[in-house]
Amino acid sequence: MENGVLQPTKKETPQGGNLSPLLSNIMLNELDKELEARGLNFVRYADDCLIMVKSEKAANSVMESITKKLGLKVNVEKSKVARPDDIKYLGF
Repeated sequence: MENGVLQPTKKETPQGGNLSPLLSNIMLNELDKELEARGLNFVRYADDCLIMVKSEKAANSVMESITKKLGLKVNVEKSKVARPDDIKYLGF
């Protein structure tokens, strides 16, 4: 705000900042709804999400369809289809 007038900001919210989890929850609410509608088991904190399915084929299908349907930007370096033993989530 400048002189009582709201001005657009040119900066993004920093990752890990106080607002980051809140904004992620708002933006990814549609992801939650879609996964629930499909009856999939998942866990999500802010922008970190694990979706559990029964096979690698199903995992690849879900990954592709979710990103296309919701238009989500997925970090391909961090995102992968893997077995639970091969995943580190929130420090565990």
